[in-house]
Formats: sequence, structure tokens, C-alpha cells
Amino acid sequence: QHLDTSPLHKHQPNEPDNYYKIARHYGWCFNQVFADQRFEFAIVLEDDLEVAPDFFDYMAAGAALLQRDPSLWTVSAWNDNGLAQFSRDPSKVYR
Repeated sequence: QHLDTSPLHKHQPNEPDNYYKIARHYGWCFNQVFADQRFEFAIVLEDDLEVAPDFFDYMAAGAALLQRDPSLWTVSAWNDNGLAQFSRDPSKVYR
């Protein structure tokens, strides 16, 4: 369990704590995964998500792209424009 009660370094003193606590927790998690455990890749999911049957194939293909192209920083399965009125070809991956 990650418990960090050190003071938060906010931009504005009256800002809510939640953003800073979440950011601190993500920083701790990524440090555990990449620095301590030395994994090259990680998949971050919320606990209530269901993934598509081809999700892990998609992520594996994305990992191969990350290894080949240093200009890529991440692979995401989230797409704000992935709705039917915006997407015409479900077999395409856009950069």
C-alpha cells in the first residue's frame, strides 16, 4: 500500500488535493514498475474496465511500434474520436 503524507506542492494554496494526490500516486506506481521492477512496458487500466478480445494483441503491436520508432511515446486504446460518425475504418490505426 502506498501512503505518502508529505506536504503537497500545489500551484495555488486553495486548490483541491485530489489532482496532486493522484499524480503523486501515479508517479509512485510508475517508479515501481519501471525503476524498481525494470519493466520495459506497462498497461494501465482502471479496475472497472472491460477490454476488447483483441486488446492485448493491439497493445503488443503497439509495443513493437514503440521499440522501432523513438518518436512514439505511448500507445493508447482511448480515442475521443472513436465514435461511428468520426471513424470510417475499424482496421486502421491513426497516429
